[in-house]
Amino acid sequence: MSDARIDGRRWERTVLRTPWLTEHHDLGAVLAAALADVDTPGQEHRVLAVAEKAAIVTSGRTIPADRARWLARVLANAVRPVGDSEGLSVPAKMQYVLDETGYLRVLWAAAASALTRPLGVPGVFYRIAGTVARDLDGARGAYPETLLPPLSEGEAQLLAHHLAVRLGLPVAVVDVNDRGGSVRGRSPGCPPAATLLAVLADNPLGHRRQSTPAVLLRSPAHGAEQ
Repeated sequence: MSDARIDGRRWERTVLRTPWLTEHHDLGAVLAAALADVDTPGQEHRVLAVAEKAAIVTSGRTIPADRARWLARVLANAVRPVGDSEGLSVPAKMQYVLDETGYLRVLWAAAASALTRPLGVPGVFYRIAGTVARDLDGARGAYPETLLPPLSEGEAQLLAHHLAVRLGLPVAVVDVNDRGGSVRGRSPGCPPAATLLAVLADNPLGHRRQSTPAVLLRSPAHGAEQ
């Protein structure tokens, strides 16, 4: 358990531990069991932040990272990993982006990146290549042979609503790591996305083999957030 203070408001963060999740688990049931061990509903504002990765794995959306053609290998070789994240330097991930985003768009993104990189302009490839290129996970760490395609905005929003009804508290589906993140979907009652990202800025969920796919956020109920 740890605290974060955002705009003068204290948020208590309790990370939920679960079994190692697979496509055979019911995410809602696993989260309900984990909440039963730690949650004591009261007057505070309660929100459950759930890792997008857990939703992808339990919904059976994973894809084998076992295919890469020559162009994917060439483009992947030009990608510079950031920190301990290999990103699209993994050929199988680049192949998936080519297939999903389109060869012309990816080649345009690569050309623009090659032109702007010497000028010190970062991230051009990912801005042009789009959401799939930015948010594709897997093929590393706990999932060395598996790709984890990101949920669409509509899918994440629907999942957040479904889990909120099932668990009885607001739910946000998030994708956070040690370099930042995004809120993929929110049910009614959640704080604004900017507040959630600030509360989760130090990534209390972790992103390796911790089996901590969700974190319960609690704050004294003073003034509803819009």
